Amino acid sequence: MKQKTFLILTLLSAATFTAQAKINTQALQACSTIKNDQNRLLCYDKAIAEKPLKDDLTTEVPVTSEDFGLEHKDINGDRAQEIRSVVGSIKKTHYGKLIITLNNNQQWRQVGSDRMFLKEGDKIVIARGVFNSFLLAKEGKNSTIRVTRIQ
Repeated sequence: MKQKTFLILTLLSAATFTAQAKINTQALQACSTIKNDQNRLLCYDKAIAEKPLKDDLTTEVPVTSEDFGLEHKDINGDRAQEIRSVVGSIKKTHYGKLIITLNNNQQWRQVGSDRMFLKEGDKIVIARGVFNSFLLAKEGKNSTIRVTRIQ
């Protein structure tokens, strides 16, 4: 019984080694230069499956800051990691949360209960957090508040 198990394991491992020898390393290196995550993954899948690569996967998609914060409508996959702007106006909701309008007419609403003192004309940075969240910080300061884009 042990000999049969050993023989089966040996045959399976030999098949694995021969399958690994067929991988096209040049195609894998070409895939590593692709910047778009989804297109890079498709390239790796095609390289492993030994399908021919298409040249249209390596095209760059321009990233604009106008769509920053609207990921649920994003179909390209390339996203800016942060935007820098100036506070245009500030309003408070009934519960004391901030609604910040930037000079590019984007509106962001405070999500958490942290406090931040902002005034018109302050330079801010909105950076991408984990799980599609966003953190707003005054430029040059360490404190942040969690925000979501509403317009």
